[in-house]
Amino acid sequence: MMKRVGLLFLSLLLVLTGCLGGDELEKEEKVVQEKGKKDEKAIITGEINTGEKYYRSISPFEPGGARGVIRYGVDNRLDINEFEMGLMRIAQGTFSTDKYVFQEGQHLNESTVTNWLKRADEEPGKSKSDLDQTGLNPKLGVKVDESDGQYVDKMLEANKNNPKYLSFVLEHNYLVQSGDNKVKLGGVVIGLSFNSTYYYDVNKDSLIYPGEVKLDREKVQEEAKKMAEQVASRLRTDPKLKDVPIVVALYQEEERDSVTPGNFFATGVVKKGSNSISSWEDVDEDYLLFPSDTASKKKRSDYEKFTTFKSSVQEYFPNFIGVIGKGFYKDGNLERMTIEIPVQFRGKAEIISFTQFVATSALGELPNVPVEVYIGSAVDQPEALIVKDETTQEEPFVHIYRK
Repeated sequence: MMKRVGLLFLSLLLVLTGCLGGDELEKEEKVVQEKGKKDEKAIITGEINTGEKYYRSISPFEPGGARGVIRYGVDNRLDINEFEMGLMRIAQGTFSTDKYVFQEGQHLNESTVTNWLKRADEEPGKSKSDLDQTGLNPKLGVKVDESDGQYVDKMLEANKNNPKYLSFVLEHNYLVQSGDNKVKLGGVVIGLSFNSTYYYDVNKDSLIYPGEVKLDREKVQEEAKKMAEQVASRLRTDPKLKDVPIVVALYQEEERDSVTPGNFFATGVVKKGSNSISSWEDVDEDYLLFPSDTASKKKRSDYEKFTTFKSSVQEYFPNFIGVIGKGFYKDGNLERMTIEIPVQFRGKAEIISFTQFVATSALGELPNVPVEVYIGSAVDQPEALIVKDETTQEEPFVHIYRK
């Protein structure tokens, strides 16, 4: 009996010791209580050391209300990435990465977003949200019965004359700690993405008749700001969004087959207690392809440096090498450059030798900005990565993939 009591006492002692150890670990992590969920804790992730500032997030991960819907509205994968990453960059102008924590949007669900992308005269789908469900895109303006012999022509013409401008609505939430291991919503950023070319089709008798119309940039921006005001007003009808600051960012996509993404062109702030955007601020961002005639005309100095880099790389390696660069410009200045180099290698030794040359010699020919170089095989297999995050960095980070 005494032996059993002793074992029980020892077990309890071990449990208590483990709990004390857990308390010590918790002191090294910022633990928060998820709002509205009792006895469920979420850990604020730590920062990662990169050349760019990223928001911390909370764990466990909570998917956004319209997760995955963007691929049905935005055609180009480059635009999808830039729209989301750029929206975080825009957010930093209002919500500091030191104070705020990122969370995917929790207030706009799939049904709401899908309805907003429809035309104003289309019947909205069912939704549990209290937000206005009317479509934000222009009315088609005509009603044509399929029995009409001119149905296809009339519908194609109607779409051409009344294009859809808005392609997607993306919500990001920013949380702040509210003491006693809790967080609360501190602000919202809403991104509105707009077409540069409207692609449409008309279906009749199991046949598809495609059409497209290139949109005037000034007209797109004019319509974008009108829609943004409607979005701001609708968001304020949600009690949870009634008193938080809201940033609205406007983005215009590139063509479907473009090798560079589009860009943000304006931002506005809905101040706490207001239902409208107080003022608009222009955003000067752009992506340029290297080499290209546009880069040669707009940024001659950067173009010449890239050309020198490309020549050095091609002279070093005997096989044909394609070198493609993308430069991101903000307020007219080159902020960073991404380069892809597909090569037909014959072995790992060649990869190592080639990567060493690029990292230690050729890289110095490029403009002095953060650079990422992706070296891959002809079959689209990644072989090496070179990253120079800081302009003062003496040696870049280099990784050779073993597979």
